[in-house]
Amino acid sequence: MTYYNRGKVRTLGDTQILGLGEIIRYNNRPKIKHENVAEHTFYVITTVLKICQMYNIDDYIKLKALEFAAVHDIPEIFLGDVPYDTKVDNPDLTEILERAEVVSLKKNMPEYAEAYEKFLKEEKEETIAYLIVKLADTVSVLQYSNSEIELGNKTNQMKSINEGAQERVLNLIEKLEKAIESKFEN
Repeated sequence: MTYYNRGKVRTLGDTQILGLGEIIRYNNRPKIKHENVAEHTFYVITTVLKICQMYNIDDYIKLKALEFAAVHDIPEIFLGDVPYDTKVDNPDLTEILERAEVVSLKKNMPEYAEAYEKFLKEEKEETIAYLIVKLADTVSVLQYSNSEIELGNKTNQMKSINEGAQERVLNLIEKLEKAIESKFEN
């Protein structure tokens, strides 16, 4: 038995999380450059840090937002990437997917399940930590679609993704700023 297969080293060396690098985002859209979920997650995490710095977010909320950013797409290891517009157009499907995501995490990666369930709870409450992650997630979509358009992807689908992301980013900034103002008023 190698040292890797013993105790804490084995636990920390679990490679199941590497599956995020194999899942291609926008899998049902014409694209020039692929982006996998691991790349997207890293971008979201670094953008969360920028947002927290921009708005002088306290460490407690920042750490919570970073935790949420790290786990927000982990269930895709088991269920794949379901496009945003599919979820918006099918709210019943979104509910089913959320339940399946939680069950899959509890069964296969229980160390992430609690954080993911907190993320889903705070999504429904639209907390500051959630709004920060959602903004970072949507900025990632905007950056990716900008890059695709700059590379020459002029498809209606990519233009639609870009325009929708621009609108959502503006709305999320407004929501986040109102939530931050409200927190300081109380």
